[in-house]
Amino acid sequence: MRRLPWGGPLSEWGERGAVVLAVRKGESRHEVIFVEAGGRRYAIKETSPDAAQREIRAFEQARARGAPTLEPVGWVVVAGAPIEAGRIAGQMLFLSGDNGYCVTRLAAHALPQSILYRYPFTDPNKRLLWNAIAELLARLHDAGVYWGDPSLANVLIDLSDRQLRAVMADAETAEVVNGPLSEGLRRQDLEAFAESLMWQSEDIRLARGLNEDIEIITKGDIDYVLSRYEALRAERRHARGSRDSLFGHLVELERRMERLGALGYSVLIPSPMSALTHPSAREPFTNESGPPTELPQEELAIATVRPGWYVDRVRKLLGERIPRAAAEPIYRQLNVHKYLLSQRAGHDVGMEATARDWLETVHQPLMRFLDVYLPGADAARRYAAYVGILNHTWQLSVREGRAASIEEGAMDYALAAGREEENAQ
Repeated sequence: MRRLPWGGPLSEWGERGAVVLAVRKGESRHEVIFVEAGGRRYAIKETSPDAAQREIRAFEQARARGAPTLEPVGWVVVAGAPIEAGRIAGQMLFLSGDNGYCVTRLAAHALPQSILYRYPFTDPNKRLLWNAIAELLARLHDAGVYWGDPSLANVLIDLSDRQLRAVMADAETAEVVNGPLSEGLRRQDLEAFAESLMWQSEDIRLARGLNEDIEIITKGDIDYVLSRYEALRAERRHARGSRDSLFGHLVELERRMERLGALGYSVLIPSPMSALTHPSAREPFTNESGPPTELPQEELAIATVRPGWYVDRVRKLLGERIPRAAAEPIYRQLNVHKYLLSQRAGHDVGMEATARDWLETVHQPLMRFLDVYLPGADAARRYAAYVGILNHTWQLSVREGRAASIEEGAMDYALAAGREEENAQ
């Protein structure tokens, strides 16, 4: 990491030899960059020297107590020229020009906060998210961690171990005390999180371009988070009182399993092959601005092509060699995409322009999602899930009568098993 261009603007690191990763990030008060160095991946945040040291120390102390946070690596301070702050009584005053960097390990299985703006905020899906948030807050507080700035903007969603877990991703304002947190500090964190949900709900609504009468997050959602938090605290108190006997310990384990199931902690990621049902190209698509339409007949022509034709065609369009089983459905979806782009533009945009738009708006976001969703999977499995998400997004669009984004479809696809489990309960 010594070879990284410390001291230079983060926006110029790529030009100065750093291997910068194309990872989506959420809103932050400070500039953040993701890099690879020495075969490992890091998130680097530029801040003041004191703030960088304080945040890393908070992460270290919280993780030592079992709290779910980002993995701290360390902090870096780069000396800079003093900055003139003005004159007082004829004397020039200076501020420190040193830069500080907070370095954490890039979470391998975590979705960034920005994906939450595309999260399918149905009631069952929100319960899964609120359960994870309540668990995070309860574990932090039991570990003696006062967050100070709890919000969706400071949370990562971890999909590792086939669960939906929340992770504290920002510890700028965190304080770690000896023993469990006081009731007053607990209440301050809960009230701050409840307040943040209301303004973030408005941000999400505006980002999606939804009408003012549509509520993304309601008072009922806030009440649900608070009730889950209190239920988890009651469970922990009961567990501590039961640990004195072997029978009590067994009862605790049984109650814990039942409670986790009731809270929605179940297998969230379905088998990728389970979603490989191809939508009919003739199925009507309803967009936001007009009545249902159908693909033109010329797009539905039946032709006999040689083996491997779809693989070659998709490779030429996208620059990717895709397994044969996935190439045909992807090519069909490209034609659907071409029709929708042409309809919006008022003329035939052509397949080359379609492929460029597809790479930017569909392929690249989807491949980043699959890096988290199926880390280490081979090409066949990745593209099976790729096709499954495409079909799921299409079905979601038809069902809701609007064009769902690929990020929203991917999240809904990953949460499908969680919704089925929630409905079964």
